[in-house]
Amino acid sequence: MSTFDKVRAIILELGKKNITPEMITPEARFVEDLGFDSLNMTETLVLGEAAFSTSFDLKDLQKLFTVAMAVDYIDKKLGK
Repeated sequence: MSTFDKVRAIILELGKKNITPEMITPEARFVEDLGFDSLNMTETLVLGEAAFSTSFDLKDLQKLFTVAMAVDYIDKKLGK
């Protein structure tokens, strides 16, 4: 499973009723397009750490505005 697919699964796991798989594209913005708030971002952080077996710096995550930015960050963190 690709990093993008794992990130998509994490976003869907949050259970936000208004988010469909089709909405989760690399260009999708967390706040503007997916309706994320700070709680959703924190939940994503926790689920992401479990899914990728690593820890993320909250300060870094605050700079990630799109799904593609998150995927790139994770890939770099994991050395891909």
